[in-house]
Amino acid sequence: MFAQLQNKLIVDSEVFLKIKSKISEAKSLKETYSLLQRLASINGSNVTDSVLDRVMYSAEMLPPLGKEYWWFLFFGRDGEKPIQMMLLLFRKYGQNMLFNDKKFVLKKLTENSFQAVATGWVYDGNEMHNLGDTNAVTTVYPERKRVESDIQGQKMVLSGGFPNYKLKLGDIIDLEIRKGEYVEDKYAHGVFIPPVGMGWVDGFLDAEGTVLGKGFNGTAHLQKVFGITTFGSFHWGRIFFNNGSSTSFFCLKTEKNSKRYFHRSLSFHDYKRKKVIKFKNPKLKISKKEGKTLVWIVEGHDDDKKIRIALEVYVTNQFTMQGGGSQTYIEYAVIPREFSLKTANQVITLSDLGKGVGTFEDAYGSLI
Repeated sequence: MFAQLQNKLIVDSEVFLKIKSKISEAKSLKETYSLLQRLASINGSNVTDSVLDRVMYSAEMLPPLGKEYWWFLFFGRDGEKPIQMMLLLFRKYGQNMLFNDKKFVLKKLTENSFQAVATGWVYDGNEMHNLGDTNAVTTVYPERKRVESDIQGQKMVLSGGFPNYKLKLGDIIDLEIRKGEYVEDKYAHGVFIPPVGMGWVDGFLDAEGTVLGKGFNGTAHLQKVFGITTFGSFHWGRIFFNNGSSTSFFCLKTEKNSKRYFHRSLSFHDYKRKKVIKFKNPKLKISKKEGKTLVWIVEGHDDDKKIRIALEVYVTNQFTMQGGGSQTYIEYAVIPREFSLKTANQVITLSDLGKGVGTFEDAYGSLI
């Protein structure tokens, strides 16, 4: 009798814990959807530092199709081919996937700890350094404002709150990140069509420190993305100029080689005049010119504005993902060789902006 009672208590306890876990998961998922709605309602630079920190230092509850990315990009300002580097942390719903043809297990361990993809690369001005791909145990500390992971045994830590951060990757990268001179230095965006959606935040800041033992001074772009959606195809780019101006563009594609673009955005941040020039529902044409070097050409216009940018590629890196669909990200480090922006009352060319550097991303994905 006592043994039967004891067994029943154990079973009841297990059932209770499972129910409690499901309730907790449902609550966390509701918070994730609420955050998506909040970011979608902002859709711009009017975002508080606390919201940025909330998104950056969280491990969201991911339902089927759920994905979460931390992208850290850095751009040098000197040399014919400036230093450029990228670090990525990635997790998704579902435990197994292939990343760059290697098997990874993406398992949530605790509320704020999980197995993830940790990877990155550094171009030092002369040579490309692939930092490797690691199935890293990653931990987010929301109250301490800290993310810890590792790439090939090199401990990776991002800490601090907007706009003051510190990023360290073993003895490879050691950077202090601080507020710089930008027309707008933070954004929050969201697209939410229940039950799917994507939300992300961006910070544009100055970074100074050492990379591969050498001094670094440049621009930091810190981004956190999360959402519930399939993999997809798109172009994205951001270019920073020496006078403090920048330009960015984005468009979704129906498939890898499609020239039909939707959800298009295009803007120019004019540092000299301290204003943002946004294209309304822009028409975009994106093409590439093969030759001794690859050049991406971005052309866009709306009713009263026209832009053309020619971006010369000097470094290329590729990430591939398979599992719950497939995705390929091709990252191009680029230098603007041509720039022309015409509005109703001004013309801006590359000679007005100085040299520039940036990233052009060509991504394509499928449901299988």
